Amino acid sequence: MYNAYMKCFNLSLAMLSAILFTVPVVAVERVSLERDGKSIHVDGRIVVEAADGGLLLQDDNGVLWAITPDEIVSRDSDAFPFEPLDKDAIGDDLLQELPNGFRVHKTAHYVLCYNTSPAYAEWCGALFERLYLAFTTYWSRRGFELHEPEWPLVALIFDRKSSYASYAKSELGAATMDIPGYYSLRTNRVIMYDLTGAGGVAGQRTTVANITRSLSRPGAERNVATIIHEATHQVEFNCGLHTRYADIPLWVSEGIANYFETPDLKSSKGWRNIGSVNRFRLAEFKRNLRHRQADSLKTLLSNDERFRNPRTALQAYAEAWALNYFLIRKHSKEYMAYMQTLAKKRPLRYDDPEERLALFRQAFGDLDQLNTAFLRYTRQLR
Repeated sequence: MYNAYMKCFNLSLAMLSAILFTVPVVAVERVSLERDGKSIHVDGRIVVEAADGGLLLQDDNGVLWAITPDEIVSRDSDAFPFEPLDKDAIGDDLLQELPNGFRVHKTAHYVLCYNTSPAYAEWCGALFERLYLAFTTYWSRRGFELHEPEWPLVALIFDRKSSYASYAKSELGAATMDIPGYYSLRTNRVIMYDLTGAGGVAGQRTTVANITRSLSRPGAERNVATIIHEATHQVEFNCGLHTRYADIPLWVSEGIANYFETPDLKSSKGWRNIGSVNRFRLAEFKRNLRHRQADSLKTLLSNDERFRNPRTALQAYAEAWALNYFLIRKHSKEYMAYMQTLAKKRPLRYDDPEERLALFRQAFGDLDQLNTAFLRYTRQLR
C-alpha cells in the first residue's frame, strides 16, 4: 500500500531540511543525472528547489523525480511552456515501456494499460469511473472545491500475479506477493493484477457480467476493497484533496481510503451508501479495544509509525477509519475546515509531532475529551 512504501523516496537529509520554495514554473527544465550507475535525462517542471540545489521535478507523464545535488550532471531550461501529456501520448508511452502484449483502454478520466482480457479492463475502467464520480460528488457537496486531474489517471493491469510481482518488486520489495495492488505516489499510477484469475484467456469468465459475479463473492471482497482503497488514494492526490509528497498524516489519507474502499458491485453506481459502516475495519477496531493504549489517539495523530510497523499496521488502519468516521459524522464542520488546511500543504515540508498535534487541537479541541466521545460513539456502532 502506498503509505508504507511509496513515501520512502530518495532525498538527502540536506534537501529535506533546506527547502527554499515551491516554484511556479512554466518553462521546461532539462536535467541530466547519474543514478545507480545509469545516465538518466529528465525533462519537466520544478516543483521544489532546495537551497543545496536538490530538485523535485515532475515530468510530462506526471512522474515525480526527487534528485539530490550530487546526482545532477547538468541542467538547463528553455522557453517552451511545460505541458502534461494527454491520454493518447500517455498510452503510447506506456506501450513503449511495458512488454509486448499490452493494450490501452481509455475512459473519461483514466488510461488503463493491460494485458488481461479487454472485458476485465473495461470492468476496471467502469469501476474506477464510478469511484471518481462518487468521490468528487461526496466532497463537492460538502463545500470542498476539487478540480479535474491535471493528468489522466493511469492504471496498469497485469494478467497474472507473477508478472505483477515482477514489475512491482522494485517499489514494494518482499511485500509484493501480499498486496493485490498499490498506488505509487512517485509515478502516480495504480498497479494491480487480474483478481479473477482469468488472465488474458478468452472465455465465459471474461464477460463483464461474469467478472462482476466473480468479484462479488465474499472471498473476493477484501481484494476488491484493496484495489478501490488504492484507487481512492489516486483520486485524493489528483483532485485537490491532497498534494503528492505533502505531509498528509496517514490517519487522514488512509482513513479516507478506508471510508470509500468497499463498493456495492451489484449496483450500477457502485457506491450507493458512501459512509456506511466499514464492517471489516470496525470489527478490527473493536477487537483491539481491550488492549488499546491510553495514548492511542495521540500516537495515531502525532506520527505515522503505527502504519509503518507490520505489527501495528492493521490496528492503525482500523482506528484511522473509525476516527475519520466519527469526525465526519459528529464534527463535520470542523473536519472539513481541517481538510481545507491540509489541502494547502506543499510538498516536502514536514511537521514535527507537536506541530501535528497542535494543528489537530486547533481544529477539534482537547484530545482527552475528544477521545472519550470517540470511544463512546464507536462502541455503539454495529
